[in-house]
Amino acid sequence: MLLPLTGHDLVLSKCPTAIRTYVNQVLSDGYTIIPRSLPLSLCDEVREGFIRLSRANEEIFKPNEDDYGHYGRICNLHLVYEPLIELFRQNSAALAVMDYLFGAETVIYTTLFYERGSAQTIHRDSPLFTTRPEYKYFGVWVALEDTDADNGPLVVVRRGHLIPEVDREAMARRFYDNLDDIDPLSGELWGAYQGELGRECEQRGLATETLCVSKGDTIIWHPQAPHGGAPIRDLARTRFSLVMHTTPLGVPVYHQNVFFHPSKPVSDVAPWRYLRRGERQYAEFAEIMFLERNRNYKVEDFRV
Repeated sequence: MLLPLTGHDLVLSKCPTAIRTYVNQVLSDGYTIIPRSLPLSLCDEVREGFIRLSRANEEIFKPNEDDYGHYGRICNLHLVYEPLIELFRQNSAALAVMDYLFGAETVIYTTLFYERGSAQTIHRDSPLFTTRPEYKYFGVWVALEDTDADNGPLVVVRRGHLIPEVDREAMARRFYDNLDDIDPLSGELWGAYQGELGRECEQRGLATETLCVSKGDTIIWHPQAPHGGAPIRDLARTRFSLVMHTTPLGVPVYHQNVFFHPSKPVSDVAPWRYLRRGERQYAEFAEIMFLERNRNYKVEDFRV
């Protein structure tokens, strides 16, 4: 099932009662919050285990700390710290919502582990998570401790996912004569696209909303939902959380060179293989990335 912006009532008519509220919120508002979707004890175990992992691998972690001894975005840490996968595997309500809307088995593509808030500006994920077929993607955010106005909660633009897509090729031609030359990680295109999205939100009177959630809560957002991170008022505070980027099993993910060139012929089969933990699967990659410092490490570099 492609995430529908039409036929909403039909989708809900077939939806299991236990998840109908969450499915309706994703389709209507662009996001949903599933309260207490995970045991608080699991959140504590994962957080405490991460601290032990960082101490056991000080030569990797220490150079990547910020001025307060915290870590920003760590990409794909779940590949060496498998307890993070339990936040996916044991998240039964979130999995049921995604499996239903995808109409397929939900898997992890990549993850981002945070010790502090992201403070990211409002954006859509779709230019960096371009699937074939399109929009077969969810962002999933799990709170490993309580969030409030001081430690950088998630912010969203309710119903911003309903803003129609821009003419992507026309936007790309402002910067590229040949669309085959588009940089997959183009900063210029990213800025132009997110800037246009911000103007559309403002013109439609759509304001950001701050989501102060509790430990164990899960937020799922639509692939077109504008979202970001609120400023961190207290930089000494942590905000442990995990973001999971999910797709249906076997669906490939591309970047801006495909998003801004939607007619570009590409494969609809993921090129990576999947690993399994219990009854759930996740894509296999070779590196862990500390994105704030732009440093990459091999999976085998870590002691676990």
